[in-house]
Amino acid sequence: MRQESIARFYDKALKIQAYSRYYEDTGYFNFGFWGEGAKSQRDASDALVDQLVQRITVKGGRILDVACGAGGTTKRLGQSYEPEKITAINISEVQLNAARDRVPEATFLCMSATELKFPAGYFDAVVCVEAAHHFDTRQTFFGEAFRVLKPEGSLVLTDMLFRSYPRFLARFDDVPLANHLPDIAAYQAQLGSAGFTAVSIEDVTDTCVKGFQRHLVGWPASEYREGRMSLPVRLFAAVFSKAFTAYLAAGCKSYFIATARKPL
Repeated sequence: MRQESIARFYDKALKIQAYSRYYEDTGYFNFGFWGEGAKSQRDASDALVDQLVQRITVKGGRILDVACGAGGTTKRLGQSYEPEKITAINISEVQLNAARDRVPEATFLCMSATELKFPAGYFDAVVCVEAAHHFDTRQTFFGEAFRVLKPEGSLVLTDMLFRSYPRFLARFDDVPLANHLPDIAAYQAQLGSAGFTAVSIEDVTDTCVKGFQRHLVGWPASEYREGRMSLPVRLFAAVFSKAFTAYLAAGCKSYFIATARKPL
């Protein structure tokens, strides 16, 4: 039920006009990588996917986009991969339909990240953006990703660790209790226990989450100045963005890019 609940949340978000405007109808729903040159959420979200692609050891083969959402990541992968080599999965047909419209050349399948219905050694790379903490469990997903990768294949993902929550809050925010790890070292250990080697984890909390927070807080005023948002909507959006960024600051312990490789 937890997985269906979070899927419904994102399904509803697709219908919110402000969400579409903020992400410029790209299909993204991530924090982005706010390095030099990123001036909009679209720029930052593109840059985040590019950061993952740069870390893939063997490029150009088959790639799996796990929890693809509405297809933003999948479309950006098309800058580096031939569409017929891109497969994307999600448990929501609503999101998959939006993704298919956005990237009709890629293959989209309704499938759980913890039960990948592909043969062993099928993909050269597996990517996952800001979703593994929702999987029940993340460790199961790591095992499945390891299985479907070819030797020397790469798993690259962005993920989060959260501050300690009481048991009822861990359920409320749709993060399974098993996914609440104490630190990045424990995360590395999970990847290692799944069989991965060359594990590297780069904390990018400041560049990604805090960059997103700064941009989101300033976005309503910017939209208002450009005449794209009325004053009442701007005031509501400003209150929401400040409340949401405060929630993130309170809950997010660290945000990172993780890379790992399946050995020969």
